[in-house]
Amino acid sequence: MPTDVTPKGNVRQNADTIILRFGGGLRTRASIMDVEDRECVEGQNFDLDLQNFAFRPRKPFDKIGTATNGAEIRGFASLQKADGTISMLVQAGNTVYQWNGSTFTSKGTVSATAQLRGRLSHNWELDDVVIITDLNLQEQVYQWNGSTLSTVTFTKNDGSTSWTGEFRAKYCTIDAERVMFSNVNDNSTHYPHLIVGSKRGSYTIISNDQRPSSSLSEEDAFFLVQPDLRPINGFVGAFNKVVTSSRSGATFQLTGASAKDFAFIPLYPRSGATGTEGVVYAGNDVYYGRQGRIESLAATQKFGDVETNDLSEDINDTIETYTDWTAVYNERTQKVYWMPTGKNQLWVLHKSLLGLGISPWSKWVTADAVNMDFTAMMNCLDPQDGLEYVFAGDENGNLYKIEGTTNGGDNTSAVKTERLSKLFTFNSSAEVFDFEGWILFQQKDVTATITIRFEYNGDSIFNEEITETLSGVEAAAYFSGGAYFSGGKYFGKAVSGRLTRRNWGIAGRSNEFQIRLTVDSKNDFEVAELGVRFSAST
Repeated sequence: MPTDVTPKGNVRQNADTIILRFGGGLRTRASIMDVEDRECVEGQNFDLDLQNFAFRPRKPFDKIGTATNGAEIRGFASLQKADGTISMLVQAGNTVYQWNGSTFTSKGTVSATAQLRGRLSHNWELDDVVIITDLNLQEQVYQWNGSTLSTVTFTKNDGSTSWTGEFRAKYCTIDAERVMFSNVNDNSTHYPHLIVGSKRGSYTIISNDQRPSSSLSEEDAFFLVQPDLRPINGFVGAFNKVVTSSRSGATFQLTGASAKDFAFIPLYPRSGATGTEGVVYAGNDVYYGRQGRIESLAATQKFGDVETNDLSEDINDTIETYTDWTAVYNERTQKVYWMPTGKNQLWVLHKSLLGLGISPWSKWVTADAVNMDFTAMMNCLDPQDGLEYVFAGDENGNLYKIEGTTNGGDNTSAVKTERLSKLFTFNSSAEVFDFEGWILFQQKDVTATITIRFEYNGDSIFNEEITETLSGVEAAAYFSGGAYFSGGKYFGKAVSGRLTRRNWGIAGRSNEFQIRLTVDSKNDFEVAELGVRFSAST
């Protein structure tokens, strides 16, 4: 006799229909029965958006050039002057090139083992320069003014005494009209736990003998020792404050307003990041990668009371053995890219989805030879269009733009985009069969093929799959060949962008099932929903 066999969960459905929407990310930690309906339990290379719940591919990355010397890409610098002029440097081996969007022009030589970083947060707008540090401490602090790359000439205290020896630094940030350097090397002596602050209004006047005290003037240069004496491995300006991390140690905040009262206070014990680029300021919060997880430091004024928020809770089981992270934030796209060392993947945090109760995570992999094993990665302003992108490089001097062209694949390799749904299980020990359904997709100017695979669970474990073509629309001639007001073509333009429904049927009979969607293509696609109807018996 008939009975209610409604699937458990809150997918839009009735007793014999499931309508599957998308829009949530990976949740690998929870049971496959307990994830949210919009999420997936396995998947890769999909994009997420706050207001678009379609199944869509990430943008592929583009190879945009190869350094003249073909050496490993090891660093970047990005400068935006007060007049809006933009320039970009790329370090390839021992050569620093200016990249104008099409050609490499040599601007200087450095140690081949250096790792130069001239971040957007290093831009000193008073003098229209970007300050460049070296994560590997092989080179002095440099500056780039859009035409000349040169070392910074430092002086001490009042500016009248020349600095003795070379000054190097792994990190720097600009806050309250000062440049602050951390994890420094002074005249061949390494001080990994030291912060050196410049004189207010001048990034070239620094001090190694003036601790903050009431005897100094408010503008004076200063130095401070991080309290736990561990190497500093994260240093960012955030919330009008400066936040530091120590390797396998703690997170601290620099308090005070001048050289009279600067001091450290601890924020959270044993919360230090791993790696040399595992701390990133993401507009309204500081995120940092630790062993086996990625955490957030909430943006409050009372840092002493703050608790860490595990951003990676949804994917903890997948990344629990990852120990070293490189983090890059693109403010324009609201994405934070996390590259775990040696894992050949990127984990992408879609910041706009935080706090909505669904997973904000997507995993990116590639069939391209670079295999997501980038030797350097940093956000820069593109010298051609002025937009912010994440740039990356490889050991062969190839330069990539992570947010690339919509069609064409990863440097011509197809991008395999995939999602595996939650487990749909039924009441009253019912079996469902006679599956038929539909796929609703938006027509593009290109064609892609999607594989729909039912992975049956329960009494019988097997797979059944079909393929459907997500057809594109061909362009038409203008006032020729009968194309005018015919064949769905108007004034030579194809009717693209409309939603198209395609019906299908598939074999199978089972108690539970999951649905896996796979598109392996260089082309763009967008699936709005997948509907399934079935019969049932008990």
